[in-house]
Amino acid sequence: MSSKHDRVKYADCMTYVRYRLDVVDRFLSRDATTGYEIPDLETICLQFRKVFELVAMSSLCANREKCAEVKSRFDQMWRASKIMKFVEALNPHFYPVPINRTFHDGPSTGGTISHVSDGFLTRDELVDAHGRCGDLLHADNPYRAQDISADEWRQRFDEWNRKTRMLLKLHTAQLMDQDTQWWVVMRFGTDQHVQVAEMKAIAKLSD
Repeated sequence: MSSKHDRVKYADCMTYVRYRLDVVDRFLSRDATTGYEIPDLETICLQFRKVFELVAMSSLCANREKCAEVKSRFDQMWRASKIMKFVEALNPHFYPVPINRTFHDGPSTGGTISHVSDGFLTRDELVDAHGRCGDLLHADNPYRAQDISADEWRQRFDEWNRKTRMLLKLHTAQLMDQDTQWWVVMRFGTDQHVQVAEMKAIAKLSD
C-alpha cells in the first residue's frame, strides 16, 4: 500500500507536467515568445522532454528507496529507450493507462469506466518523441547545414501536446505492488489540485 506522502509526490510530478504543458500552449499560440523562432521551438521542445521523463520517473513515487537508489543512474541517461527499459525493470506496468468515465444521469449517479482505445501518446511514441527532442536541443555541427522547418516542428508539437493530454487527462498508474493502482485526475485548464486516489487494481475495465 502507498502512503499519502507517496500520492502527494505523484501529484506534484503531474502538476509539473501540467505547468510545462501550459508553457507549451503559450508558445504554440504565440502568447509567449523569446523573440526568435528557433529559441521558441527549443523552449517548447525542452518542456516536452521534461514531461516525457516525468511520465517515466513518476511511477516510482510509491517506492522512495528505489527512487533514491536509481536517481544517480537515471540522471546519466539521455536516451528514452534506456530510461524506459530501466524504469520498466523496476515496474513492468509503469506506463499510464488512459481511461474514460461516462456518466449516465449526472456525476452523482455513477457511471462507466472504460479504456481509451486511441488518440493518446503510446509508450513507443513517447520514446520516439523524446529522441526527436535531441534534434533541437543539441548544438549542431557548424559545418553541417541545419535544416529546421518551424512549421513541421509546430505540427509535431501540436500532436504531442494533444496526445500527451489524452494520455494523462484521466489515467491509472500501476504501482510496483500489483494489487494497487492510483487513479489520477489531471484537471487541465484549472488551478485545482491534481487528484490522486488509491484503488485496488482492476484486472479488466469495460470496453
